[in-house]
Amino acid sequence: MTDLGTHVLGPAWLAVVGDVVVMDTPAGVDPRLSGLLRAAETAFANVESPLTTRGVPAEKAFVHRSDPARAADLAALGIDVATLANNHVLDFGAEGLDDTVAALDRAGIVTVGAGSDDTAARAPAVRTTTSGRVALIGLCAALPPGFAAAPGHPGAAPLRVRQQVSIDPVLAAEQPGMAPFVHTSVVAADLDAACAVVEAARALADLVVVAVHWGVPHGFAAPSYGLLAQYQRPAGHALIEAGAHLVVGHHPHELHPVERHRGGLIAYSVGNFLFHAWSDLAGDFMRVPAAPYRSAFGSDVTLDSVLVLVSPPGDDGLTVRFVPATMVGGEPVLATGDRAQAIVDRLSDGAAGGPVVARADLLPDTTIGEVLIEP
Repeated sequence: MTDLGTHVLGPAWLAVVGDVVVMDTPAGVDPRLSGLLRAAETAFANVESPLTTRGVPAEKAFVHRSDPARAADLAALGIDVATLANNHVLDFGAEGLDDTVAALDRAGIVTVGAGSDDTAARAPAVRTTTSGRVALIGLCAALPPGFAAAPGHPGAAPLRVRQQVSIDPVLAAEQPGMAPFVHTSVVAADLDAACAVVEAARALADLVVVAVHWGVPHGFAAPSYGLLAQYQRPAGHALIEAGAHLVVGHHPHELHPVERHRGGLIAYSVGNFLFHAWSDLAGDFMRVPAAPYRSAFGSDVTLDSVLVLVSPPGDDGLTVRFVPATMVGGEPVLATGDRAQAIVDRLSDGAAGGPVVARADLLPDTTIGEVLIEP
């Protein structure tokens, strides 16, 4: 058990966090959060920054890189498994990917979501824990050109997306400068391949979790679109129907609602957990001549996240909890008071299948979201 003040919260079967970029040894992570990660039977995170000193930067809007020594810092946080299925995995090429996998392996962290080809990238990590076997899978829909793993080609486990832009000429004439609508759908072959991996994992494991790097980052879509891109809900539903108990999203750098679906749960985006130098990404940091966007990453909503905890299985099903966090100087602290309540409320905003239950009795000074997944 992990003592967190006047209350005691039992160790989770699984802990999951969103985007993690470690540039220096963390010094300000709230011990109540790192304690939950270290106490979990397995902790799973999206490692967003390649750990390498080699390679040539990709020709794209922005790239990330951290020193391979940071792998030890990730292990010290309690992370056991890292998904590399994200839009930065090949920022420094195949050399950078190889260095990242090697650094994490030396630190005792298993990787999923990227590999030497598409089969390796889709392969799950299956871990035997006290509460049962857990299968962890990583997928990426946010794919710069050449970043998708394919036969004979390294990269991220692909969930490619077709896009079609629509402009209503009558409405555009009335509202000049308005954003066109972007229709999106997942490439069927990629979704079928991902679902086949999920189905096979369900036969091996008691808990199947899929981490998906997907969605539209904060500020890049018009508010009239809504928070989710069109492809996300059908893809999430398909992964649950194939056998996933939990789908956890990241990439939008903000919280999105959760949705129950056929005995599973989709957390569409859990936000930035730890992101050093996050403040550097606000304003005019992107130099894209053809599309002079201005970053909205300076918004306060990009500082908030949740640590997802799956409790050991019970007779009633699986209890999934969402511990609210907010970044201070790029590192997470437990959110308290009104901010914690607001974070939990955002998880229920427009959520299907009933709201997230707010619990103020589990940890001191905060409110935790809770969802029961019935068998």
